[in-house]
Amino acid sequence: MTAVIHPPAVPDDGAIEVPIDPALQPVDGVWGLAWRVAQHRPREFWLGWFLFVVFFTMPAITGYLLARGYGALERGDSTETIWWSVGIAVSETIRMVAIHHGALIWTRVWLHMQTLLRANMLSAQMASGGIHAGQPVGSAGSAVTHFRDDTEDVANLVDGIVDISGGLVFTVIAGFVLGAADANAAAVLVLPLFAVALVTRVLDTRIKEFRAADREATEHVTGLLGDIMAAATTVKVNAAAEPMLARLRVLVDRRRHTAVRDRVLDEGVMAFSQGAADVGLGLVLLVSAGAIASGAFDLATLALFTAYLGWLSFLPRMVGRVLARRKQAGVAFARMSALVADVDARNTVRARTLPIDPSDEHVRPAVVRPDRVPLERFDVEGLMVSYGDRRVLHDVSFTMRRGDFVVITGPVGAGKSTLLRALLGLAWQADVDGSVRWNGVEIDERSAFLVPPNAAFLSQVPQLISDSVADNVSLGPVDADALARAFELSAIADDIAEMPAGANTLIGPRGLRLSGGQRQRLATARALVHAPELVVLDDLSSALDVETEVQLWSNLAEAGMTVIAVSHRAVAFDRADQVLRLDAGHLTR
Repeated sequence: MTAVIHPPAVPDDGAIEVPIDPALQPVDGVWGLAWRVAQHRPREFWLGWFLFVVFFTMPAITGYLLARGYGALERGDSTETIWWSVGIAVSETIRMVAIHHGALIWTRVWLHMQTLLRANMLSAQMASGGIHAGQPVGSAGSAVTHFRDDTEDVANLVDGIVDISGGLVFTVIAGFVLGAADANAAAVLVLPLFAVALVTRVLDTRIKEFRAADREATEHVTGLLGDIMAAATTVKVNAAAEPMLARLRVLVDRRRHTAVRDRVLDEGVMAFSQGAADVGLGLVLLVSAGAIASGAFDLATLALFTAYLGWLSFLPRMVGRVLARRKQAGVAFARMSALVADVDARNTVRARTLPIDPSDEHVRPAVVRPDRVPLERFDVEGLMVSYGDRRVLHDVSFTMRRGDFVVITGPVGAGKSTLLRALLGLAWQADVDGSVRWNGVEIDERSAFLVPPNAAFLSQVPQLISDSVADNVSLGPVDADALARAFELSAIADDIAEMPAGANTLIGPRGLRLSGGQRQRLATARALVHAPELVVLDDLSSALDVETEVQLWSNLAEAGMTVIAVSHRAVAFDRADQVLRLDAGHLTR
């Protein structure tokens, strides 16, 4: 039996590991997923829920006290009337205190619910591999809608459930109180609820379709805006402002259409719920009209009905709103699950520690890396990559040993970058066949194992952050000696020494204050800082002069590093132990 290297069990800063069910539909359903989000901070949730239920329930108590007060007034008992008035004042005071403290507590609950979803999506985006590693987000616009709008849709659903709880308690109390006065009038109260549920059920598909289309249109608008801002200089020097604005207008018009359609349907459901509630109140008055006309209703009963009528429409309205929000939250969960490699959205709602309150202990989670496994031999066997029906790599195989320098070359579009990403487990949305072996042992989860200190990857277009030189290289705690060694190996130590603040120099957004070659070498230092067993470089020489490239290859050779590099230069070929040529996805030597 072939041995397999499995990814390490990595604790995710307090996350609870949940096995993923392979079913195509959410196992827990939208209600179950929303419940998990709500129970992230159960003590605060239940306290906030209780206070809001008190707020929505107190009008039932106030109405009852008001009826008793009018009854005492009708009998001419002024002392009893005063006491009932005091009770009303106490009831309303409790209601105001409940909404004040409830709003404060619920704000924290609201923040934690959305932060939980965002943290899980961000964790999946940052994970190098394993069951919690997610598919990369498509664009900046997509990230905005996922992290802002989708999380808000889920929080809105939970918020509506709390409102329904309060409205249900009020309606039950009011139903009993009114039933004692007029049973027929109380029975009519359930009719609007059935009407709202039926209409929402009929509109189920449209609610989900309209919300999904609006989210997609929003992604396109925000994505283009982000691209325009990032490429502002390119747009200016090419006088492309008008074409870009024209394209933006097209996307905005499409977004306006989807937003209006989604909003009209949403407001239409709300309006129908309100209308159904008003019709229900009309039916209550109609059923009670005979008793009112005949004088069977005394002043106390009339006051009771008057106090309750305005609030009786609340529950049908909230039922309609929550049923619509349930459909929208279902769309949100489906969209978010795509970012967390999860078919049933459980990864989206799994529990984790979020130290974001002042009372919480602010501790940066420890960086957990796989154990270093010294590389002696690296084998790629029968690697094939397909995107749908299109095969882009055909049966690629090669072997290298510790300290080897392997160069991959070939024309543009030959599949060089695809090869590197496939062997590292980074070929998302592709069908990958074949095996990658480390010391003769097959790597089961390449994206989890082939990370520092076992392997490091530098992509063709290095990405830097708006921070210091040192932080761009370390991306976390790193020994000072390791940092200095990475600077030397990447041939950037002299450049850093001339910078105003040395390694603490801020490089600006995306390394704007650095030259192209400096950005490339700084990103190379990041790949080397953990002294990886295998270094994978995608066209490193594209931004380097020949002299600097020669120095870099010499440094790596002297350090005894094992390297796979894409290059087109003779200086790399001269130093290579193997030169592999890719042509239309086929490997030649």
